[in-house]
Amino acid sequence: MTVDELHQRSAEMVNEYPEKVELIDLGPSTNGETIDCLKIGDGKYNALIHGFPNCEEPFGGNLLDYFAEALVQDDQFREDMDYTWYLIKCSDPDGARRNEGFQTGPHTPMNFTLNYYRTPNTLTAESCFPYRFGPLDLNDPVPETRALMKVMDQVPMTFISSMHMMKWGGITYEVPEPCETIYPALWDVAKRFNVFPRKRLGTMYAPGIQYAAYLSPARSWVKAWNAGNKNLEPIRGCYIYEYGQQLNPDMFMQIPECCMWYEPRMWDNTPTETTLGEALDYGQKAMDGVNSFMLRVWNEALPHLKTGGVYKEMMDEWMAPVISAYTNVTDPAFSFDEKIRAKKATVAEKVGVEGHDDLYRMFYLGGLIRTLEAELEAGGSEVLAGLNGEVIGTLQEYDNYLHDNYTILAHPIRNLVGMSLGSILHSAEFAKGKQRAVVSGYKL
Repeated sequence: MTVDELHQRSAEMVNEYPEKVELIDLGPSTNGETIDCLKIGDGKYNALIHGFPNCEEPFGGNLLDYFAEALVQDDQFREDMDYTWYLIKCSDPDGARRNEGFQTGPHTPMNFTLNYYRTPNTLTAESCFPYRFGPLDLNDPVPETRALMKVMDQVPMTFISSMHMMKWGGITYEVPEPCETIYPALWDVAKRFNVFPRKRLGTMYAPGIQYAAYLSPARSWVKAWNAGNKNLEPIRGCYIYEYGQQLNPDMFMQIPECCMWYEPRMWDNTPTETTLGEALDYGQKAMDGVNSFMLRVWNEALPHLKTGGVYKEMMDEWMAPVISAYTNVTDPAFSFDEKIRAKKATVAEKVGVEGHDDLYRMFYLGGLIRTLEAELEAGGSEVLAGLNGEVIGTLQEYDNYLHDNYTILAHPIRNLVGMSLGSILHSAEFAKGKQRAVVSGYKL
């Protein structure tokens, strides 16, 4: 759904169920658009779920639209869950609108790429919460962050979730800590909706269950700084999870990080002759190639980029680590020892690792194209027109390679919504058990 459709659906719901739904105005976005929140239920526990945490990840709006409708129609379910639900269908409407050329279709990697915009991390709602510890004294939340804070500061959240969406694979349930009791339920709901646990390398607690390192970038920044690393990624604030824990240390977060596209071979666990190290090296070579190409084009384009704008801001942040090679704390890279690298990759792992970078390299070019085309629309130079044509040609080569070597299938949106919503409900139940009793205002 588009941003306008989501707004319209919320307004209609409030009119139809005025006794069950409250529409809360959380304030304006950066561009002055209203960010609204549906409050449903009056339970003992509080949950916050928001869509479009990254503005190019659209399925969360659909999930929350469906969930809101289901909640108001089932009084017994609301009573049984004992939650007050705060549902923000779109926490970044400005950015989401810039991706609507993809949301309305076709849902192909090329159309996604040509309509690609991602709000810079230093301007993203989830990443700009106040944080003060050690050398960090950060208190400059963007308007979208203030909207989330308006809800979180009023009531201590028992459970929160952000509707993140990857682009290649199945489902990775991102959690901040082991939560073994709900693993079977998470696997079951994925199977029920025909979504497979993503064959992802990294800090996995169990198949499809991953430790989400990106939930605590401010803590990671301080840890790296204390270790003597001073070439660190600049950050504007802490993450929503870190902020929520300051308000309620017992809060739990689970992110059902589903994917847009998959390849049928990702179901195949047959060993190949390729080692995991070789697959990882393949992916690194693909990314090194696109980074080298983009750096050359970017350096040639910079003297001709006169107007700035949101797309250039996006590219400036993308190119910063390529140029300065700083340590990434918001989404740190995985490292693997030689024992893991020597393991034979399964077909699923090989396709998952190699296909990921064959696909993702396209998106960086898409961002570059939008930056160049925005400048050209403002009267940019012939130099930029030539560079833009070169980037478009390289993007077409990447797209041809992708379709020549992989069968690209889109997960049905119904499956992603059903699987993710099921995991949210199981996680919200789990979160209840983490809450300690409160006596006279003090937690036991």
